[in-house]
Amino acid sequence: MTLQEKPEIFTHIKKKLSFGTYAVKWIPFSAKFVVLGQHPRGTGLFQVYELNEQELMLIKERETGGALKCGTFGASSLNARHLATGDFDGRLALWDLEYTEAPVFSIKAHSSIINDIDGCGGSITSSHGPPELATASRDV
Repeated sequence: MTLQEKPEIFTHIKKKLSFGTYAVKWIPFSAKFVVLGQHPRGTGLFQVYELNEQELMLIKERETGGALKCGTFGASSLNARHLATGDFDGRLALWDLEYTEAPVFSIKAHSSIINDIDGCGGSITSSHGPPELATASRDV
């Protein structure tokens, strides 16, 4: 592979944050993304940003009880764009990013941290089958 054939990575925008980040997810078919993480005091949060030419605009922020480790839009429809999150306490939550006062659905899925989450069946990833989520944890 020659130098001209190698992929290049460019920094488009930088943003300093006052919390630890664990995941960033593009909101499908939009110029927005979600940042998932943890405040220094131990609570979790997600922030929704919109790319507006050369700046990032914070358009929504929600604090949660536990630190958020991972998220996916994989089981979401294009209309709903629900974000599924996993936290350090083993909770799985489904968030409507338009109405973030409380999750649409929440369940204690594992006894400890949800390390990763993915989804399928939503119209974003596939039109086959029902929406499904898979989580990974270190349950004993």
